[in-house]
Amino acid sequence: MAEMNPLEVIEECIEKAKATTDRDLVAHILAETLAALEIDNTEDDAVNMLGAAVAETARKDPGRSALLFAVWTELEQQRQ
Repeated sequence: MAEMNPLEVIEECIEKAKATTDRDLVAHILAETLAALEIDNTEDDAVNMLGAAVAETARKDPGRSALLFAVWTELEQQRQ
């Protein structure tokens, strides 16, 4: 089995999430990505990696990533 590249997994997640306006689908994409990242990382590391990427995407492309950022923010709040 090929080793997972976390950067590729995160990039794929962000592109999929930016391509939809379905809030539930974005939440599902984020959950799947976190699960994949947690295979080789702790939960906190997975959340930090994905969170940093989502924040950077929101900063660079706010128009296409507003829903992604909103759903991510809700997930982070639920985690606390």
